[in-house]
This record gives sequence, structure tokens and C-alpha cells, in this order.
Amino acid sequence: MLCVRCQVADAQPSSVQCALCATYPGHPRPGAEANGAPAVLRSPVALGWATAGLFAAVGLTALVSAVLDLRVAALVGRMADGDWLAGERAAGIEQLTVWTGHFWSLVYFSSIVVFLVWFRRSRVNAEVFDPHGHTLRRGWAVGAWFVPFANLWLPRRVAVDTWRACASPADRRGTWLLNLWWVTFVVDTVVSNGASRLLRRAEELDEIARAYRYVGYSEVFSVVHAVIAVLFVLALTRRQDARARQPWPPAAPGPLPEVPDAPAPEKV
Repeated sequence: MLCVRCQVADAQPSSVQCALCATYPGHPRPGAEANGAPAVLRSPVALGWATAGLFAAVGLTALVSAVLDLRVAALVGRMADGDWLAGERAAGIEQLTVWTGHFWSLVYFSSIVVFLVWFRRSRVNAEVFDPHGHTLRRGWAVGAWFVPFANLWLPRRVAVDTWRACASPADRRGTWLLNLWWVTFVVDTVVSNGASRLLRRAEELDEIARAYRYVGYSEVFSVVHAVIAVLFVLALTRRQDARARQPWPPAAPGPLPEVPDAPAPEKV
């Protein structure tokens, strides 16, 4: 049975409150924000695996698209050199690329929705572990992604606070995986948008072939980012799951043992 006050630690056998709440009834409730809404610890494992699976599907689809786009680039290049028979094969592959793009869009937007749900749950869980270790409120776990320009660093701030709040006392791992995930995310966003813009502006065959090559290369980098994103999601999920299995909050300190006064020295 959970403590009726903090809803985090197990209640004592002879009480409805945990040891900390029973000993210090005036201490702040763990996970309570300024508005009084308590944070509730919920398992992130199922959502974490679902997010990782969708990210893996996005990466696999991007890999297929990269192969197709690079093949189209090669065929369009042959057309630019005068081999017009390559145009029929390029048209067939391009149609397959369109269908692959539709499937990618479906998986990609599904992954965004599931990721945001997992990311917010991870942020709330982190608030249970460390109520005062966050620079942004829990609503920014979702809202930060939709603020223009600020979404290039605010979500990382939320992720860093969440990552650190879930660390056990013996955990000395840094944030290198988180930083790698964020750097590849920003680079992938910039490179993908630039390659797509270049393809839309291409008119001559040489320009179209070059644009398809750039799109293919950007999709290869998207595969790399998807792999790193899967590793990051699973790492944070395991980190939170392991932290939740540890005793928390710590047991209330007991009274200091009485030390008898030392006997006065005998006079000589």
C-alpha cells in the first residue's frame, strides 16, 4: 500500500503513511509543483519500447528510401548523358519512392505522438525522483517542441534535467548519449529540409540528379539518427525503471544515539 500523503513510498505496516511522512508531516510532498498537482510515478517501459520500435521503423523506411533515391539519381544522370531509355526505369522507381514516402509519413507522425507521450511521462517520473532538479515545468516536455527557434534547445534542457534526476547515487554516467541524440536530431532536421528544398527547386536533369543524391545522403544520415534515438530512448527508459526499483524516498533519519559523558579526570 502506498503512503496516503506522498503516494510514492510504501506505507509502514502499522500506518497509512510512510516513515518520512509520519516523522516529518510538514515536509513538501514529493513531486508537487507550485500549482499543487502531484507527480505520479508510472512505468515508462511499454511506452519506451513502443517509441523505440516506431523510431526503428522510421529508420528502416528511410534506409529503403535512400536506396531508391540514389538509384533514381543514377538513372536521371544517365538520362542527362543521353540515355533516354533509363527514363522509364526511373519513372517506375520514382513511383515506388512515392509510396515509400507515404508509409514513412505515417510511421513518422505516429512516432512523434508516441514519443511526446513517453517524453512527458519520463519528465513527470523524474519530478518524483527529484522534485527540485528541473529548470522548466513539466508542460514544457511537450510545449517546448512547438516553439519556433527555441525548440532547438528547450527540449534538450528538459531531457538533461530528466536524465540527471533519474541517476542513482552510484551512477556516474554522463550525458554523452543524450548530447549525441540531440546533435544528430538538429543536424538531421537542417540537412533534410535543405535537401528537400533543393529537390523542389531543381529543373534541369543534372540538377535533379544532384538533388536526388543529396536527398539520399540525408536519408542515410536520418538512419544514423534513428539508431541513436532508439539507443537514447531505451537508455532513459532503463534508467528510470532501475531508479523506480530503488528505495525512495530515503528513510527518515532516526534520533542520534546518546553518548554518555566521559568521566572527569581524577586529581593526582
